[in-house]
This record gives sequence, structure tokens and C-alpha cells, in this order.
Amino acid sequence: MVTRILTVSELKARLGALMTELEAGGVPFYITQHGKPKAVLTRYEEYEALLKKLEDLEDLLAMKEALSTPEEEAISLEDYERKRAARAGS
Repeated sequence: MVTRILTVSELKARLGALMTELEAGGVPFYITQHGKPKAVLTRYEEYEALLKKLEDLEDLLAMKEALSTPEEEAISLEDYERKRAARAGS
């Protein structure tokens, strides 16, 4: 995958053109400020897909942990969903 790195100044100056490039090519831009990574500009669909994968992986990990937990230490689905919502809000 190609890595495209831009400064914040370049992003400000060329945002419209960069959005067009992003939509056409789909390759994200890594945005730096003072030589340090600060953000990633990617297509919305890609971002949503990453969030979905992360959520699925968290669910799988929770299921694996639940299966390895003795029954007396297991939590209810409602408690799990409450804890997950609290983590998501953090």
C-alpha cells in the first residue's frame, strides 16, 4: 500500500483536490504537524469498516474470555453490554 504523508499546511491548501484524490484512489493520507503524525484522512466507508472490525474483534475477545471463565464468575449479557457501552463512551 502506498503511503502518502502531508503536513497540516499542505492539507489546508489542497483539501478539495485531496478529497477528490482520496475518493478516486482510496489511499489514505497521513497528516503530520511539526514532523509528528497527528491524523489520518481516509474515506468514510473505510473508517466505518474499521470501526465494525474493531467492534467484531472486541466481541470475539469477550466471547473467548467468557468461555474460559468459570461459570460462577460469568456476567450476564446485560452487564456485558453495559460495560461495553461504558468502554465505548471513554
